[in-house]
Amino acid sequence: MKIHFLGSAASEGIPNPFCRCNHCQQARRLKGKDIRTRSSAIIDDVMLIDVAPEFSQQLLRDGLDANGITDLLFTHTHPDHFNVGDLFSRMEGYGFELDHPLAVFGNDRAINGCAAVLPGFTKYRFEFNCLPPFVTVESHGYRLTPLLANHAKWELCYVWLIEKEGKTLFYGHDSGWFPEQTWQWLAGKLLDLVVLECTYGFNGNDRSDNHMSLETVFAAQQKLHDMHCLHDASQMVVSHISHSGGLMHEELVAACREKNITVAYDGLIVELNHGKA
Repeated sequence: MKIHFLGSAASEGIPNPFCRCNHCQQARRLKGKDIRTRSSAIIDDVMLIDVAPEFSQQLLRDGLDANGITDLLFTHTHPDHFNVGDLFSRMEGYGFELDHPLAVFGNDRAINGCAAVLPGFTKYRFEFNCLPPFVTVESHGYRLTPLLANHAKWELCYVWLIEKEGKTLFYGHDSGWFPEQTWQWLAGKLLDLVVLECTYGFNGNDRSDNHMSLETVFAAQQKLHDMHCLHDASQMVVSHISHSGGLMHEELVAACREKNITVAYDGLIVELNHGKA
């Protein structure tokens, strides 16, 4: 199993097009890994997590074909993750010669939001699955479990546990310090790859709500270790980086090096079996 980070930014992207803070100005000058599109990831080139506003350009940039995607998992319906309008291109009369439906998984807001934007959809093009938290389903050889995030006030947002062929990936954003039910569910489950977010940078709070700071990431790593979720080969990656966090890519890399945490950038591929590429 592998994960390909299509985007690694928080909601504004980096640089924020309307911002002239030092971080955004440096990103415009340095380019490279400091240019970040909104967060999304694809597993094994077939399972998409969230649809960013830059979805089409992310695929073109990395040489990927959306027609190969069999499954789509939504974390929540904030617009930087829920660009459902791009799915209209898969509707009959818009996308041609498709050979399989897209299985879509999410909470009630996500699934109803999809149905509202895609009137008259057919089961040949989409299969919608409204999932409650902590219920495991199977799709195309993967076991999928949505767990509760600590994020939006009026929506049950999800983080995802994804299992296949003895490997387990935990995709844990958008979320601050996880709800107790999620911690309890994870206790004792071995995780080969953990993806957390790092929106706030350093802010002095190791139990932040809504999003994670670096202190929260480090505390979550320690708690997962204490709960026997991590083994010697477990990998951890942070993504969902915000310009308001104040740290450029190399500064984040330096801050995470001692904790053996990889900092995602747009286009990064991490192999569960063979380390990062």
